[in-house]
Amino acid sequence: DLPVGAAAGKPGRKALPEKSLQVGYKMNNIEQAISFARQEYTRQGLDALYQKDFEEALLPALSQAAEIYRADTLRWSGDPKTDLLAALLWSQKLLNDYQRHQLPDEVFYHTIDDIGRWACEYWSYSGKIGLAESAWLTNHLTLRLFQLGRLQFCMEPADFSAPAFGLEPGEPLVSVHICRGGSLDPAACDTSFARARAFFPKHFPAYAFRFFSCHSWLLDETLLPLVGVYSNISFFQQRFQIVGRTASNAAARYVLRWDIQPDEIAAFVPQNRFQSQLKTQLLSQQQFYEATGILAR
Repeated sequence: DLPVGAAAGKPGRKALPEKSLQVGYKMNNIEQAISFARQEYTRQGLDALYQKDFEEALLPALSQAAEIYRADTLRWSGDPKTDLLAALLWSQKLLNDYQRHQLPDEVFYHTIDDIGRWACEYWSYSGKIGLAESAWLTNHLTLRLFQLGRLQFCMEPADFSAPAFGLEPGEPLVSVHICRGGSLDPAACDTSFARARAFFPKHFPAYAFRFFSCHSWLLDETLLPLVGVYSNISFFQQRFQIVGRTASNAAARYVLRWDIQPDEIAAFVPQNRFQSQLKTQLLSQQQFYEATGILAR
């Protein structure tokens, strides 16, 4: 989950196309997919990020990316540039799924904006075009994860137990994720949860879930001395019943730099107060965690 104030910037996204979901992309063929990918490359600000047009930046990877697009199941290549193009191409297939399920246009575009976010994250530390976290985007591109306002919500089975709540592994959950792109303002989060409580019963009535879950470094109470008990992170933590935690270096990855190594922390130059405080704590050998929380539907 990407917080506000993490190391990478974000591409400048253009306005959502007006009603472009309704026309022109009914068939899954490669020419239409390329046209749609080109549109998204520009709308998500990747042309400005890379200072290259779509043809120069991505079309050299078309042969492999087209094979991924034509397959029935989404399988990534492991090559960052190929996978970025494949994600943009596959978005056109996802568009058809949204139309069949009569899902809102706004949700489609806001959900696939994560392609640009993760492309920007990869660029920020590698200086290369592509995606390193393509496996995560499988959720977005196969109709499991949806961005509803500030937060993202994903249909997935529990991989943990919470006996006090009668929750066992395998139970259907809706997991909550926090992408980069705004504060964790409590009112915005309230709105997202309200939308999710209406969205899933309306569009996926067969998906019966009792709990929202969240597994994140942002639920780690060890952060509170850094951010304060009246911070947005603290208020977000208070929504959940914490049912477990594990030691993790996720805070360093999300707040400092995605690929940072322990021996690089001392030389890291903070860009804001949160980074500076976290760096100090990490150098003092403070252990941070990822915690798992649940919230009744």
